[in-house]
Amino acid sequence: MRLYRLESGYQSGARNMAMDEALLECIRCLPEPVLLVRTYRWETPTLSLGVNQQVRDIRFLLDFYGKSARAASPVEAVVRRPTGGRAILHGEDISYVFITNHSATLRLSLKESYAIYAGIVRDALQALALRATFTGDAQDKDYLRSPVCFETHTASDLVGEDGKKLTGSAQLRRSGGLLQHGAAFLEPYGVTEAAFNQALFETTENTFGQSLLPFEKGFFPGFGDLLTELEVAYRKESGGILASAPVISGSHLEPASS
Repeated sequence: MRLYRLESGYQSGARNMAMDEALLECIRCLPEPVLLVRTYRWETPTLSLGVNQQVRDIRFLLDFYGKSARAASPVEAVVRRPTGGRAILHGEDISYVFITNHSATLRLSLKESYAIYAGIVRDALQALALRATFTGDAQDKDYLRSPVCFETHTASDLVGEDGKKLTGSAQLRRSGGLLQHGAAFLEPYGVTEAAFNQALFETTENTFGQSLLPFEKGFFPGFGDLLTELEVAYRKESGGILASAPVISGSHLEPASS
């Protein structure tokens, strides 16, 4: 299996989700096994909704993040993720994604495959002297009732020694491919983006016993055109979400294409 790495830096919500999906579509069609690890940030404070999350949650979420200590800035954009789960306000986090077409991994159960990549993130955090453990005692019913991802947890989320949730992840499977992305809120613990990226890449290399190669767009035929097409679709969907959502006076919320 060939391993690749990609540091995308700051991009819009629509661009980030389009890139995740475009990479999945390209990788799942390759004849040889591949694993890509990508890290990225968000240009503006962006609220991402799970693929099945109701638009009516937006009013609550804007009010919640307007009062929450987690929100250093007002929500400025919205985007829907291709994965499930609950809403996350991005901007202060470092996001990451694992994408593979490895047949042995695809034969694993959701729980088993999830544990592989969540385990890599855990080991990366521990390499940074940040003790992270799986919650184990999942509050699944609370999670299903709450529209906010980081206010509850599932058994495979990572928490720090202070009991606070460090990372939340979600997985998407399509025929021949798997995508698992997540968000890590590490600034309160003094972990920089550069340090996290290095630890994540090095831990991935150690796990699989080989080096990560720099990602080259030319390796995936049609990647650029597909990325453009998907980004347009994500921007359009963001506009539709906002058009359907209740109008909230004084909100800075704009589509993810902003």
